[in-house]
Amino acid sequence: MVQLTGETRDAIIEDDNKMIQAIVAANRSRRDKYWIVVFAKPSDRRVEGKPVMIKHIKAYGVKPMAQVGMIVGEVDNTIGEISWEVNMPDRPFDESKLITLGGKACDEIVRDTTSIASSYVTQ
Repeated sequence: MVQLTGETRDAIIEDDNKMIQAIVAANRSRRDKYWIVVFAKPSDRRVEGKPVMIKHIKAYGVKPMAQVGMIVGEVDNTIGEISWEVNMPDRPFDESKLITLGGKACDEIVRDTTSIASSYVTQ
């Protein structure tokens, strides 16, 4: 079986979208704002001796404090919008370096800012 570039990314995004849509559907009658939070936590499990992170996607009634590595979506059903705040887990890398590893140039990279001062440097 051949692993295609972007195949894992697309599968992760599809899985996340399904979970987020389920939360939105379950909360469609809410008139107050709520937040969908995406984060990962270490688990007790290991694969081939390496620690495993578990992804969590949950709804919260109160906006959580921003943390590095956390994605927070503010949901407003009255206008039908989700505003995303992305707090990257590390300094971004130069994506052009991926080309030397066989990656292909594309315009699918999303750049965002964070509310956590000095958590990463933008280009």
